[in-house]
Amino acid sequence: MIQKRTRVWLTRLYPRSWRDRYGAEFSELLEQCLRSPLDILDVFLGAVDAHLQLLSGENLTWRMMNMLNKIRTTILIVFTAFIGFVIAGFALVGMLDDSPMVPLMRSTPSLAVLMATIQVGAVIAFLSVVIGGLPLGWTLVRRALQKGHRGLGLLLVPVISFLVLVLYVGFVFLVGSGRIQLPGVVQVVQPGNFPVGNKLMLSGILGIFILGALASVLAVWKVISRTDVEQEAFHVGGRVQNIKIYTFAFVPAVITTMAMLVMLIATLLWGVISFSALPQVFTANYGPWQTSTSAWFIGIIALMSLCVLAAIFGLARNRLEKID
Repeated sequence: MIQKRTRVWLTRLYPRSWRDRYGAEFSELLEQCLRSPLDILDVFLGAVDAHLQLLSGENLTWRMMNMLNKIRTTILIVFTAFIGFVIAGFALVGMLDDSPMVPLMRSTPSLAVLMATIQVGAVIAFLSVVIGGLPLGWTLVRRALQKGHRGLGLLLVPVISFLVLVLYVGFVFLVGSGRIQLPGVVQVVQPGNFPVGNKLMLSGILGIFILGALASVLAVWKVISRTDVEQEAFHVGGRVQNIKIYTFAFVPAVITTMAMLVMLIATLLWGVISFSALPQVFTANYGPWQTSTSAWFIGIIALMSLCVLAAIFGLARNRLEKID
């Protein structure tokens, strides 16, 4: 059983207004149910729920509010995990570019099937995120417009981040095709010779992508934390239907998580088969900036695994009733 001092400290993670209203009930539940590290982690995420404060009401007990808030935080966790998984996938593409593993895939059917599985999984995960997020996105935009454009700027962060990335990639293409000349940058990189200019351009792509992804995640979290809506009315087939936007997004979140798990397994199998056929590649430097192939691949698998585990935990805690 967790000590009283720990229970008090965990309770203080929650906002003061929340503690004033639910503290006694919550402390009693902790004394009965807090028994493992996973329970403590769930309390941490519950504190995130409370600080977001999207759902509240005078007639809600802590149990009712926690149940309603959990599904919202679940969607946010899966969305964040998906963004992290995309970053890992981007690193995988960078590692494969111009490496001996590309022609190997063309001559090895099993590798081609695994890569196709990864690509199909990426499309399914992306479409699931888009479909699941459409009602939420539309609701947030509509509410932002109704409140005098407050929060609309944050919603533009993902759009602006994407446009900046597209513009920079277009610039890199122009440089690579020779239409724009930059000192210290060569069009074709020779093995063992990676100019500083080329390294900086590649760093720019990775940096813009990662920073844009992080900014987008933070912006989405911030906008949602300012929105106290759980359902919205939509015109569907000429009729008005009330849609619980977070409940609607739960099934797409499950599909996204399953797609990420399949992609993780396919990537791991792809690596085992590829590096068994070309062990010299695994010990060579085919990572970005001609860095260690093995280090990059292990890092990619680690990041993918972390994202999948986070998404699975997010989904699982939404169904747990131990500390509800």
